[in-house]
Amino acid sequence: MTLALILIMVFGVFIIYIASETMTNDTEIIVGQKRDIKELGTRIQNVLDTERTERRQERKLGSIASEASKLYKDRRFKQSEKKFLSIIKADHKNAKAYQGLGLIYLEQKEYSGAAEAFEKVCELSPTNDAAFNNLGLAYFNHGKYEEAIKAYEHSVALNSKIVHRFNNLALAAQKANKPKIEVVALEHVIDLEPNTIENYEKLAEAATRADDKKTAKKALEKLVEMDPTHLEAQRSLARLEDNKL
Repeated sequence: MTLALILIMVFGVFIIYIASETMTNDTEIIVGQKRDIKELGTRIQNVLDTERTERRQERKLGSIASEASKLYKDRRFKQSEKKFLSIIKADHKNAKAYQGLGLIYLEQKEYSGAAEAFEKVCELSPTNDAAFNNLGLAYFNHGKYEEAIKAYEHSVALNSKIVHRFNNLALAAQKANKPKIEVVALEHVIDLEPNTIENYEKLAEAATRADDKKTAKKALEKLVEMDPTHLEAQRSLARLEDNKL
């Protein structure tokens, strides 16, 4: 066997070996790709199954919530409470269920329970202005006036267009003996309802208690302007003028 022939045979064996290795690597890549595709498909299917399960759960809880709300409107509070509690058991982050519980407890004058429920609503929905107002109502009726002030202040900071919430804040401030806060709240009330005499009466009284003579004078002058027969406003205004002298 010549040297040339031996070299040709060695070269041929080398080529066959390289081809064999390439085919093996390609086969491994294909197998790996198939495995990756299968795993990806499994993950996608798991996600889809989870989403379907969550949608079914949401529909079920939504149906229970509708039943609970109807029971609440019918003043069947115990039955409504059970429905809302069952929702919370299944979904402890369901703000609407806590809201429903809070309203039930307010109606039943269970103010401590109402406060706990609305605290949870505010935690889960920190931009829910109505929840903070309801929390203020629960605190106020529970005699926690300082906490009520904070809740009402948060509520009106989120939504400054609802007049009764400023009235709530003013009343809580009056109970807590914080006339300056009461004055500010009543000024907002007047901004929203500038033609109501009672609002100026309340503002004049609060400003007098806050020793805010300037605001008291303006409120009394507006009272006399709106009702020239308002004797109490005239007397109070005269006393302010006398004290100034």
